[in-house]
Amino acid sequence: MTEDQNAVVQIIRAIARPAISVIFAAVIAQVVIEGRPVPEWFLGLAVPTIAWWFTSRTYEQIKRRQQGG
Repeated sequence: MTEDQNAVVQIIRAIARPAISVIFAAVIAQVVIEGRPVPEWFLGLAVPTIAWWFTSRTYEQIKRRQQGG
């Protein structure tokens, strides 16, 4: 992958992660407010996705700190 392609991938990731996280959080908040049960398929998709993103970000930050950057 070239540097230009890598930059494009990073931009897409920077846009997609927050957007999808907000969508997941909004849907969960809406069903809680309305007192509806959250579909299991949705939780099965949302929880692992959000957990993976945040653990990935945390891992990268810890790795950067240990390397002195």
